[in-house]
Amino acid sequence: MKRALLAAALALAAPAARAESPRYGAFEFRLSGYRPNIDAEFGGQAHPYADVFGGGRGLMARGALFRSLYVGFGTIDVGVGAGYWEKYGHGLLQSGQQAADTTALKIVPVSAIVGYRFDWLADQLGVPLAPYARFSLERYWWWVNTGSGKTAVYQDASGGRAEGAGATNGYSVTLGLALQLDFFDRSMAADMDRDTGINHTYLFFDATRSYVSDFHSRSSWDLSDDRWTLAGGLLFVF
Repeated sequence: MKRALLAAALALAAPAARAESPRYGAFEFRLSGYRPNIDAEFGGQAHPYADVFGGGRGLMARGALFRSLYVGFGTIDVGVGAGYWEKYGHGLLQSGQQAADTTALKIVPVSAIVGYRFDWLADQLGVPLAPYARFSLERYWWWVNTGSGKTAVYQDASGGRAEGAGATNGYSVTLGLALQLDFFDRSMAADMDRDTGINHTYLFFDATRSYVSDFHSRSSWDLSDDRWTLAGGLLFVF
């Protein structure tokens, strides 16, 4: 009898299970490879980008902040993102040989994003997987630096001088799968929610197809990736 009374007293004294904090949005950080498809416009007859920068893929880092418009049978988010990418090489002399000085192509991509994440399985059934899809409007700010670090200047079609800098618009589609890390330690996830307001943490992998050529303009640089872009990162839902 005494044991039963002690157990009842301890149960009454124990704190109630903490409900999940309100959900407002999410933040993510991602890393991917990237290689602009600039040489595509030459149809294989020339490859100025490959001649200067080689055939390798540079590392692009991007972050995005989202606002959740709907949370229920999945989540609908809208957000904005930005990133950075750069690639160094050697320019070409009129003779066709590589110059000693380096040159650099640098790109800052910015995005307006709408996406759907099917996280109902993780939230309601405890299955820690959340497939998702996104559509993004893209604007890639770009510039070319000389070996001295200044923006390159070139002769345009009219014979005047123009800076090697500009912006190219387009869009992209993304398909991915996120793994909810709360599954591995739910007590730690509850503590993080209580202390920081982060409801869930996901490790994600996805593939993106980009079309960044001023909506297929023949007079624009094609800064689309030359293939499907594979990326991975962390998503924090708060």
